[in-house]
Amino acid sequence: MRFADEELGLTGNKVLMARIISRLTPAPLFDLYITIVISYTSPIGLGPILTPSSSVVIALVLMVIIPPLPIILDARRGNVDLDVSERTMRAKFFIFAIGCYSVASFVYWILACHVMAVLAMAYATVTIGIMAATFRTKVSVHCAGVGGPGTAIIIVYGALGLLVVPVWIAVVWSRQVLHQHTLVQSVGGLTIAIVITIITYFVFW
Repeated sequence: MRFADEELGLTGNKVLMARIISRLTPAPLFDLYITIVISYTSPIGLGPILTPSSSVVIALVLMVIIPPLPIILDARRGNVDLDVSERTMRAKFFIFAIGCYSVASFVYWILACHVMAVLAMAYATVTIGIMAATFRTKVSVHCAGVGGPGTAIIIVYGALGLLVVPVWIAVVWSRQVLHQHTLVQSVGGLTIAIVITIITYFVFW
């Protein structure tokens, strides 16, 4: 199993830094970071049922581990790289992830955890938007994966959440250095995620 940039023979300190940034910020991992932050510091709490640890466990299973499993399995068979760099092969993985995020949102809703239910719903709606865009161009899932939850953090925590903006910039830069996306594709993925997350929170928050 390999990432797409590993097939390109890229070298140098800039490439190394870009790889570190990219490996630390795929959508599932970034979701885990955001889930931990919200679960332990939510300004509106987690409702009457869940504890911070149980909230993290639900997200870990339904939003972090299960959604990328089809990609990992296909990568082990040699059918795709871990970035699914072939645009036309992405739809089936998106559909599976949308299902996982929707189930997660429903579970959190049943457990009266509003803050996490809306976050999971935003993941589902952003993934729908990115899937639709992917039929025309290979927008960056990496950038969307930090843009959506980063926007959620800004909405929930206010100005303090703006600390995520440097992460956005770093991920956009890294995807270009690794020759995985153009600037338009990177910023496009980021922008789609930001806009859809704002709309989702406007409706459900």
